[in-house]
Amino acid sequence: MIDPQQLQETKQALGKRLRDLRKARGLRQKDVAEQVFSTRSTVANVEAGRQVVDRIFWQQCDALLKAGGQLTSGYDAYRQLEQQHHAERDEAARRARWGAAAEIAPARDDPGSGLVALRQRLSSKGRPDQDPSLATVSLLEQAAGGAGQGLTLTAPGGQYFPGAAIDVEVYPAVDDGRILATIPRADAGWQWQRSLQRRLVGGRVSSPTGDGLFALDSRQASRRLVDIGEDARLLIPRVYRLDAITAAVLWAVANLDQSLLLDDAQLEASRAAAAQYSRLTRSAVSGDIAQDLDTVSRMWLGSAFCADHISRHSAELTEVPTYWTREQHGEEASTWLLFGHKLRYLEETAGRLANSAQHATRMFCVPPAAVSTSTEPERILLLLAVALMESFGINVAVTDEPDYSSLPGLVLTQRRAIVASWIRADGVWHVDVTDQRSTLAEYRDAVGHVRTHSVIAADTACRRLQAFADYLHLDWAWLRTRCAELGEYGLAGIAQPRSRLLSLDGVDRACRFVASLP
Repeated sequence: MIDPQQLQETKQALGKRLRDLRKARGLRQKDVAEQVFSTRSTVANVEAGRQVVDRIFWQQCDALLKAGGQLTSGYDAYRQLEQQHHAERDEAARRARWGAAAEIAPARDDPGSGLVALRQRLSSKGRPDQDPSLATVSLLEQAAGGAGQGLTLTAPGGQYFPGAAIDVEVYPAVDDGRILATIPRADAGWQWQRSLQRRLVGGRVSSPTGDGLFALDSRQASRRLVDIGEDARLLIPRVYRLDAITAAVLWAVANLDQSLLLDDAQLEASRAAAAQYSRLTRSAVSGDIAQDLDTVSRMWLGSAFCADHISRHSAELTEVPTYWTREQHGEEASTWLLFGHKLRYLEETAGRLANSAQHATRMFCVPPAAVSTSTEPERILLLLAVALMESFGINVAVTDEPDYSSLPGLVLTQRRAIVASWIRADGVWHVDVTDQRSTLAEYRDAVGHVRTHSVIAADTACRRLQAFADYLHLDWAWLRTRCAELGEYGLAGIAQPRSRLLSLDGVDRACRFVASLP
């Protein structure tokens, strides 16, 4: 186990190395700050071991102080140690939260495990050997007996997600045009109605073509129970069949919800600490500000700060910008669909551009490797995130060229770029506002190329989304049908969030938009 004291000592040693090299060159902290585009207080905090900042800072210090890369390598070693510490802490928190259920949760990136195995990182040789919905049904079939069979299914971890357990109570059901589950009175009284953790109540329908599982969030189910004779009946809308799209939303909600709830108070404190950076046009904050948060909470903090940074500086723009976003997988894209602040950001952006005759463009870089290593449910989340953008009148373009993966998140006009990155950033976020000609020229070349060579280029939102579905190997006709059903009912029936920071409004809107297309 990595001790927090070990982390602190490593950070202090790195800061001392910077201080010694600076003094050997006869430079003041202010001199270094001016040369590496930082502030004197940041340099002072780094030297005192209170802050680490991002990799760019250390690369610039290496060059300025002619340190031969020793500062950057020291930074990399610290980050590796920090990542190991976070992984160990997150695993300990998961086990403390879920107890024995954590023992059966799959290891990350294990292709053969989990409720939906959504974060499989498969080689280009193969694809998942089982559809997520079939994987779920096969788990249910392993259970002997019928009514009241309790299962714990796993929503696997990923690059950011820690993994979560979902308890499921499965009861026999019939399909007579409705899905009607029969629940023994003993279960209907208290067994799952007062569960504090996420739980589904499911009805299993058997047919000659195979079993189907339909489920409700336990809170929704408790309100729908009807006593009939010796048993209770639960009417489950057919729309809540567990398949690729509902399993995808469940996976994302379960992982995000768990982490944000556990970190709620600490996250609020970290956000208050982050407020001091809002007056700066440029900041790159290390993980220190979120040291006690897990990966999901850190991504929420970075995302919220970047959204605020863009909103603050967008008021000064005099032309319709082009947006560049870094999401490549469904895990990252789910934040657009579920983080409440991201939907508000899109609404504010649409309001600012409402009187313009020109449509804004948002660009994604989704290389073939990102597609081939994502399962169907995760690819659905990515498509729904793009549909959400299009629903606000934003035209989406997509490049498949991996060379553009390193481009930061940005808002670009002819004279200015607002930079805001939290995905794949060295720290919690990296933000800037620049009018440097060479930098703007580089960004303009990139967006110009993508606009000309977009793999989903089309004149209408419908055709762009259909082209994106084809690129992601998704069944467009089936997806439109399921979006129409789920958009009508809403996803709260099966995946209701508990955290105040999450909302289903974005994913519901995306589903309704897909369904509305001609």
